[in-house]
Amino acid sequence: MSGPVYAVDRIEGRLAVLEGPDGRLEGELARLPDGIREGDCLRSVDGVWCPDPEETARRRSRSARRTAALFSRRKTGREKNTP
Repeated sequence: MSGPVYAVDRIEGRLAVLEGPDGRLEGELARLPDGIREGDCLRSVDGVWCPDPEETARRRSRSARRTAALFSRRKTGREKNTP
C-alpha cells in the first residue's frame, strides 16, 4: 500500500478526526470503511480510505509496550523526576 498513514484520532458522532504527517483531517465517518474505530490506521488509495491492519497492529503493540514499561518503572521506583 502506498501513501501516508493516517490514524483515527477520534470519532465524534458522524465526524471522524484523522491525524497524519500532514496534520489533522476531519471528514464524514460514512466515507471511512465500515467498522473503523479510534486508533485504526488508514491510507488513501486513489481517493478511497483503506484500512492498514498491519500498521494498526504495529502501533498498538508499540503503545502497549510503552505503557507496560511505564508502569513497570513506577512499581520498581525507577521513575525519572522531571521539573
